[in-house]
Amino acid sequence: MATGVETSQRPADLVRDFARFWRVSTADNNITLYGFRRFKTAHLVNLRFLEAEIAELDRKIYQAGLSLNSPPSPPDRLGLRHSTRDSAISPNEDVITRELVLQLRDLMRDYGKLDREHMLAVVTLKDDALLRLNSLLSMDTFSLIDDATQVDLRDDLTLHEMYKTRLLRVDQGPRTRHDPLQRWLHKWLRHFRYHSISRKRQDSERRKTIPASGPYQRTVLIANVVCRIVVALVTTAFLVVPMAVLAGVSQKGTQILIVSVCIIVFASLVSLLLRTSNLELMLISAAYAAILSVFISNVSTE
Repeated sequence: MATGVETSQRPADLVRDFARFWRVSTADNNITLYGFRRFKTAHLVNLRFLEAEIAELDRKIYQAGLSLNSPPSPPDRLGLRHSTRDSAISPNEDVITRELVLQLRDLMRDYGKLDREHMLAVVTLKDDALLRLNSLLSMDTFSLIDDATQVDLRDDLTLHEMYKTRLLRVDQGPRTRHDPLQRWLHKWLRHFRYHSISRKRQDSERRKTIPASGPYQRTVLIANVVCRIVVALVTTAFLVVPMAVLAGVSQKGTQILIVSVCIIVFASLVSLLLRTSNLELMLISAAYAAILSVFISNVSTE
């Protein structure tokens, strides 16, 4: 009788997988070499399972503590006076056991770890699993359909599943920010790639030929370059257009109105297109306003 999850594979399966892994591991493209699935949903489900198991133990510990009927401290920061008590609980001798302590330690080891540097002062809990997931989600991703080699090798996923599958670029560091404009470009690049391959496969089925996935699509590089070009053009336009308009306006009130509108629109676009902090947005807006004020002073003195 099997006592655990069967993890062994037949020799034929191993040889087949090795052939696929070898081709991927010796490819001449970084997208294929360093693209790995991130399993975001599996990570989140695992965290929820851990959270539920720890919560169950936490409830047992709290009920055991409340059964001691010890008066809470005057501040009562934990709200023990208002805690709900179970109607029927087991004696503490049956609850607080060595097995419960060891189980709690094992779960906490997976869910988090104690910060040793501050253990003597304040004991804090770092959610190690959450930190690992956060680091995972901060890495650059691309769609499986962008990888021509793996698309040709994967026969266990449909084209739409490949389109939805995200791979991680483990050869690149985590991104500190991901601008909304870049996210939008990534989305549409994947969308166009998906429909392009889908049309090619439909044509191949009609002609009864072997479909080709096409060349690699470097969505991260393409989106980054296009985003930089767009930002450069928009910034240049917001500098050149007000300068040209102010050169032909002599009324002070009209100049102030034009400058005010440009500052408001420019600050709004920066906040929407780029993920800037509040301080960065204030500094950018102030710098832009200072530049336009120089334009006004030059026009007024002429």
